[in-house]
This record gives sequence, C-alpha cells and structure tokens, in this order.
Amino acid sequence: MIDRTFPRLTIRHLVVALALGAGCSDALTPPATSGSDADLSASEGRGVFQRYVAIGTSISMGWASDGVLAESQRSSWPVQLAQLGGRDLTTPDIASPGCRSPLAAPLASGVRLSGEAAGLDAALFSCAPLAEGIELPPQNLAISAATTYDALYVTPELQHDVFYSKLYPRVLPAGMTQVSAMMAQNPKLVSVELGGNEVLNAREGVAIEGLSMYPYSLWAPLYDVVLDSVTKTAKMAVVVGLTDDVAHIPAFRRGAELWNDRGAFLAAFNVSVSADCMDSENLMFVPVRVPVAVGTGLALRANGQGPYQLSCAAAPSTVKDYVLDPAEAQRVNDLMARMDAHIRDEATRRGLAYFRLGDLYDRADLKPAFSVVALMTSASPYGSLVSLDGIHPSAAGSTVLADAAARALNARYLLGIPVSATFVASAGF
Repeated sequence: MIDRTFPRLTIRHLVVALALGAGCSDALTPPATSGSDADLSASEGRGVFQRYVAIGTSISMGWASDGVLAESQRSSWPVQLAQLGGRDLTTPDIASPGCRSPLAAPLASGVRLSGEAAGLDAALFSCAPLAEGIELPPQNLAISAATTYDALYVTPELQHDVFYSKLYPRVLPAGMTQVSAMMAQNPKLVSVELGGNEVLNAREGVAIEGLSMYPYSLWAPLYDVVLDSVTKTAKMAVVVGLTDDVAHIPAFRRGAELWNDRGAFLAAFNVSVSADCMDSENLMFVPVRVPVAVGTGLALRANGQGPYQLSCAAAPSTVKDYVLDPAEAQRVNDLMARMDAHIRDEATRRGLAYFRLGDLYDRADLKPAFSVVALMTSASPYGSLVSLDGIHPSAAGSTVLADAAARALNARYLLGIPVSATFVASAGF
C-alpha cells in the first residue's frame, strides 16, 4: 500500500467516465445469457470462464507475504475460481524472486526470498521481469495497492510511485487501465474486487476519512462507473464486498493479547510489554510493532542492555503509530460498512453476483491465539489461511474466496460451478 492524496476529477476524467458509462441505464441488468439455466448448470460454468477477466487489488492479484511472483499469482482466488469452472486464467507471471520478492519464513530471518532485507526501502526493491512467453494484457488484471480510481484512470505511464511504476507495466499494456484492458478483452464474466485500499492506510494508526482513508462521497461514484463499464461489456459479473471489522484481520492484535504473552516477549526477545497493554482494547498492527520491538530488544541484549519497552498506548489521531484505539477502529468499520452496503446494493440493483472478503476474514477460526514466538519463528504465524504479512491470503485462504465466489455465481446465474474439495470437507458434505 502507498500513501496517496485524493485525486481531483478533471474534465478529462469526467469525459472518460461518461464514455465508459454510456448506455448505463440499459446495463443495469446484465444481458440474458445464451442457453437455458439448465444448460448453464450442466456445463459447470465452463463456457463462461472461457472469457473471464478479473480486476481488483492485491487480494485478487495473488500478492502474498508482502510480495508477488508467478507461484502466488497462480494460486490467487480468480485463478482458482476459473479452475473450478474447468478453465485456466492467464496471469502476468512474474519470474522468481518476484516484484517485490515475498518475505521468507520465518520472520525472524529478516529477509525476503531474494535475500534482500525485509524492511528495505521500497525504492530499492528488485523487480524481476515477466516469465518468458507472457503476453499482455492477461485475464487477471488485478494490481497491488490499486484503488477504484486507479482501476479507472491509471495506466503504466501515469503510475509515478517509485515501486508501482515498475509493477504496472508488468500487468498492463501501455496506455491501458484495468478497466480499459478488461473491456478490450470482451469478457463474458468479470470479477470486481475493489475498495479495500481506500481504507488500508488506516493500519498506520491514522483513521481519518479524507486524510488517510478515501472519502466515501468520492469513492461511490467512481465505483459506479466501474460497474457501468463492466455491465456494458460482460453478461455476468461477481462483485466483492468488504469485511465486518478491522480487528478480524490477523495482522491486528489487541494490546491485551500482547500483555498475556509478556513472559515470552521478555524471555525470548528481551522485550518488556508495558503495563498499559493490560486489558487494552487498542489494536496493534503487529507486522510492524512486534518485529521492531523484537529487533531492538535483541540488539540491546547483545550489548548487555535491556529490555526494550513495548507500549500499547495510542498516539494522537494524526500520528502514524500503527495503533488504532477503539474510536479509530470504529471509524474504519463505519466506512467499510458504508462501502460494503453500496457494493451489495449496486449488485442487487444491477442483477450481479455478490460475496464478501468477510467470507475469509470474518471467520471465527481465522486467527490463532497470539504468540510472539510463533509470530517470529513459525512458517505460518497468522494461521494456515493468511500469508506472512498478516493481511493477504495464503493459497488456502484464496481457496476460501474462490469457493465463496463460486457459490455467489451459482446462486445468481445457476452455473453449477463445483466448489473445491476443501470446502466440501470443511462443510461436512
């Protein structure tokens, strides 16, 4: 994720939006599909997935463990969804060790698969080329850190962030955005997973709409233009809502959870958990707060000093401290709820399939009990469904989302897509 100011909609952008949304009133209900409902169900969606295009964020791209490469791209939920429908989905496979290279397990190693330091400045990360034979645009157009505005308006030439200016041309052809590249492929089915990056900067501890979080009043019209373009182009679409509570994301842990593990912090890593963590409801973004504390504590121990004091107190609301107090967390949840309601309502109004990231992130069994030793030394510190960055799904987590998408498409379009064996087993079928 990158910090960004909220762009103004210029006259040029408004003209583009009008052009993309031309015929919107005719597109509120997707065109009737060819063949009977029984035919679609019997086909298990194979005909539809022959021309399936995905647009979205890192969740759809296959970003995992704070990086991306072909292996994780090929296990993304859109790829797994297409496989459930008996088809392959083309991806912009990035050669090893990735762009940027994912974190290596365990986190205590402090390195990425490339051997680069985990905390290296983004401007210095290496970026591997595409695998041989990859042609753009792929069917999976999702890009890490993309906002709804980006999906509509940002081409490789217009992406000026020092890291993402390297990533964009590995996904999009020159002069194309996610939306224009989707339309150029004349898809039958489109998945739209957007909105999460409009709130994700709140993880830094600043949760202010219009400052760290994209204003709802600006986001909703942009999202509608995306859906106008989708329904104008494709016969079917599935849109993806958000989650119920930022606290459900495994990367966030309450101060009280750190306090309960204070003995291990001190014994293993020379970190003293402050008394202000006791009974604290503040949400700590542990991928930043804990490794920093552990690294500092171990350095102090090596010099015969210590321990490092880890506080769970929240700084003033405009200070980036990677802590959300209950009021800040509620602001995040309120914005997500408004966005999610809009996504759901637009899906209903336009006759589209709908499921939520909450099918993964709101699961009661998602987060294991907090352990600082497990966090720093385990191969799966955030559980089996979430990768090493604490936010993005593992391959197994992407399977959960693919199953949720299949169920949503089956409910709306009677496609008869089979769900994965993992889902069948977990459901007790």
